[in-house]
Order: sequence, then structure tokens, then C-alpha cells
Amino acid sequence: MVAPPQPQATSSQQHPPPPPASSTLASALDSSTKEWRDHLQELFEKAKERFADVVWELGDDDDLEEVWGHKAIVYARAPPSFQARYFKFRPAPTPNPYGASPIPNAQSNYSLSLPIEDMTPGSRSPSPFASRRVMSPAPSSTTGQVLRISSNIAPALFTNELEYLYTGKGLSDAFEFLFDSVDKRADDDEAARVDKLRNDLIYMWRSRLYSDIRVVLEGNFPSGRESYSANDVSMAAFSSHRFILVSRSQYFRERLQSSSFALPTTDENEIKLPSPPFTPASVHFTLGFIYTGTLSFSHRTFDLTTAFHIYRAAMYLQLDSLHREIQARIVEEMVHGLFHAFLPFDQYEKITAGRWGVGGCKCKQCQRRAPRVLEFAMSPDVNDPILTRGAQRALSGMFGEGWCQADFANLAPKTRSNLVKGVSLRTNTMNVIPLLFAAQAALTKLENNSEAWAEEVREMVHTVRKRIDDTMCNNAEEVFEQEEWLSILERDGAQFSDNEKVGWVMDSLIRGLNDKNAGMVYQAVVSAILLRADPTTGHTVLPMTSVVRASVERARLEVAR
Repeated sequence: MVAPPQPQATSSQQHPPPPPASSTLASALDSSTKEWRDHLQELFEKAKERFADVVWELGDDDDLEEVWGHKAIVYARAPPSFQARYFKFRPAPTPNPYGASPIPNAQSNYSLSLPIEDMTPGSRSPSPFASRRVMSPAPSSTTGQVLRISSNIAPALFTNELEYLYTGKGLSDAFEFLFDSVDKRADDDEAARVDKLRNDLIYMWRSRLYSDIRVVLEGNFPSGRESYSANDVSMAAFSSHRFILVSRSQYFRERLQSSSFALPTTDENEIKLPSPPFTPASVHFTLGFIYTGTLSFSHRTFDLTTAFHIYRAAMYLQLDSLHREIQARIVEEMVHGLFHAFLPFDQYEKITAGRWGVGGCKCKQCQRRAPRVLEFAMSPDVNDPILTRGAQRALSGMFGEGWCQADFANLAPKTRSNLVKGVSLRTNTMNVIPLLFAAQAALTKLENNSEAWAEEVREMVHTVRKRIDDTMCNNAEEVFEQEEWLSILERDGAQFSDNEKVGWVMDSLIRGLNDKNAGMVYQAVVSAILLRADPTTGHTVLPMTSVVRASVERARLEVAR
């Protein structure tokens, strides 16, 4: 097919440093769209090599030029005016307004029951041409038969118009009259053209226009939200188009252009995918991405489990752009940035200034999901350093109540040991007081829990708290100059939990006391707390009647023994 060459990126181009997490998803979405459009451009240019089923023989006998294409693209994308001008053959229509599939039973019950874009006759099609689309034809009775159409149309003009059907690009004012007014309005807006192109290709996929291959999933499918009838337990099938699959996936290209698939010799062409790692939901979203270049091709959403399956599908099918998009969606949408997972260590330290627990979201949802993300990321078949880095940061920052769950306790012993070490490395004079408060909150939450996993977590919290106690005693003078502690003294225990927190700090001093640090601890308690003067009044910060002072006095007496 004749088309102008597209500029290619060179290997010498320099990649910018990793962007902040807030821009990573947007960048991944833009990359997915660009690659999708590049693949469609390549499909247009190499249509003859990619299972073309229609060819226009243009010009006269002395100067005949062939332009190859795909019937499904024309019927899904072209308005009636284009079809009337360039598609003048008259195939017999079928009762089904979307046309029968050349593959018997080409769509599984799962696919047909998806709760979006009802494809029943008379329903609203996702295609912008839905209300004006002509009756879709019956596919060729002989699979693989090429339709030949002769015309004296100028090849350059027709090629440009056909390019628009494939890519949404190349339509000029010279032949806009062939397209309806809605198309001309859309042509003025790049985003609208992209959206219409996506809608048309989804229509082509869902209506099975000239579908010539089934993607068949075999194995045991998960229970729960993905539930199926007895007939669907062993197999789910998705009708598709070989020319789309080979244009979008290296895996499908190698499989479908092999000798066994080079020519469609049977109406039962299938390409099988194993379950696991595939599930019906992950295949649905993956195929939708292949057709549209985005995971946001419908109103249907997916949960974290399905996101993991989509991730594995992207790896299996060698879909790098899908891999980047689902990775970014997991980080940004499902775990709220996962403690700036995309930032390297030095940049993360710069924005957090080395403070513990301030680098990300610690909501209940993130606490529940972070252990699952880490387990997934560290799986041998995944081994994702970005997700691993973010999840480790998150679980370190969630020390305390965030560890009080079975999913965290069920992580591999080595993984849990590394997390304990990570929190210990953060235990310094700047972080010791908030870490102590987090440890005590975790122990309080686990106090009446007798489950086996709770004992595992309790032991880990005690290990971290031992490091906290040692740091508290060995650096008492510096610790009592930290803002978290000074604010309690200045309030004199006025907030509801202040007295309890003072008690935790004093208990930590007693637990960490030894012969080497006892004198230093005693001096710090007296000078940095009991005798600390208010710079404005000259009086001690803690009045003689203070409840906080009474707690500190008891600790002083314990240290002096």
C-alpha cells in the first residue's frame, strides 16, 4: 500500500530522567496512544502482508495500481457515502445487522455478557456512524478469499482517504465531502478523531465484523467476581482479527505468521492462551487495549487482582506499552502513588528529607494493598523493581497499624525480615519518637488478637521497638530536642493522648537503660525536661503541678536506682 514514510526514532535519542509519579501515568497513556497509532499507520502501509481481504485495482489497464485493505476496517469506519463510492459490490445482507462471524460460536458467553456497549440489534453502537451505518455484510463464504474491486479512481486520492480510515490522519479538504458533517467536525479536533477511531475499532471487535481468529483461553478460571457457567469453566473464546493482532503484538505476530497460520485453511482457527496466567477478564482488557491503545475503552473497571493479571498478560504477549500503562495505573490509581515508586532513592530522600512515614499515602486501602503489591512485584515471573521499591517504601512507612493484617504477616520471612531492617535503618533521633508511637499503636491493636499471624507481627514490632529503645537512650539529649517532643511539653499534656505518649517515651527510656547510658539518660531527663526553662518567662516549661512532670519524675527515680 502506498503511503508516505513515517519518521523513526533513533537509538541515539536521550531519555529524560524518571519523571515524578504524578506525571508518569499521563506519560504512559500518551505513549500507549502514540504506539497504537504508529501500529495502525504501519498496518495501513503493510496491509497486503497482514491478511488483507480486499484489493482495489485502480487506474486503467496500462497503469494499474493495487491498494490493499481489510473489509472490517471499511465497514467499521467508513460512512455510507464512502462505501457507496468505493465499495460498489453488493454482498447479500444477513438478518443480523452486524453480520455473522466467519467462525462458528466465535464469542464466548463471557464476552457476550459483558455489561457494556450492548451489541444486540437496534442498540446504540459505540461507533459514531451507528445511526447511519449500512447493513453489515455477510463475510465471504470462502475463508481467506480476497475481494477485488476495479475502479478508475485516482490512486493518490483514494489512498489518502483509506489512510484516514486506518489512522484518523491524512484527510484533506479535497475529499471531505465524502464524509458526513459529524466527521468534518471531528476532523477539526485531534482528540475527537482519536476517540472516534477507538470507538469504531471497538465496534469492529465487538460486532465480530469479518473476525477470522479466536483467542481461546484454556484452564481453570478464578472464582469470585469472575464466575462462569459450567460450559465456560474449561474454555473461553474471544473473536478477533488477525491483522489487528499481528500489528499490535510481537507474540501474535510470531504465532500468526508462522506456517500453521499463514493461510486460513479452516473455519476453526484458534490461538490458545493458558490460564494461568490469563483470565477471561485480563484477556478482555488486553484485547481492548490492543484494539484501542488504552485500558479506558469502556465503562467497565478492574480491581487489583485483575490488574496483576493484565500485567502478566502484557509480559506474556510482549506488549511493552500495556506493561507501562498497567504498572502506572497500579501505582497511581490503586495505591495512590505508592510512596513515589518511580523516584530513585536520592530524589525520594530529597523530597522527604529523611523523615519516616511522610513520603506517601497510608490510607486503609493502601495499607491493605501494599503487601499484595510487594508479593506480586517480587514474584519470580514479575520481578518488577519499581513496584518492589515503592511497596517496600510504603510498608516501611506504614510500620505500626499498617502491619497489623494477615496479608502482611503472610509475606515471605525474608521479605518481612528486610522490612524490619528497613525500619531499623530509619530509626534515628529525628524519627525515633513517631516510630515509638507507631509501635505502641500496633501493639495496642494486636493486644487481644490471638491469631497466629498476629503473633508473627507482634514479634516483628517488638524487634523494631528494641532498636527504638536503644536509640532513645543512647541519644536522649538530642531526642528531647525534637519537635514532636517539645510540642507535648509546651502543651503540658493538654491534648487527649499526650499523657499516654509521655508514658510511652518514659517506658522506652526504662527498657533501653543499661550501665553505659544510665548517667547520660538521667542527665537528659533532668536538664532537657524537668529543668527546661521557658525563654519568655524564665520559669520551667512544666509547672510543679503538671501531670506530665509527674510521669517524668517517676521515670527519673527509676533511672536513678
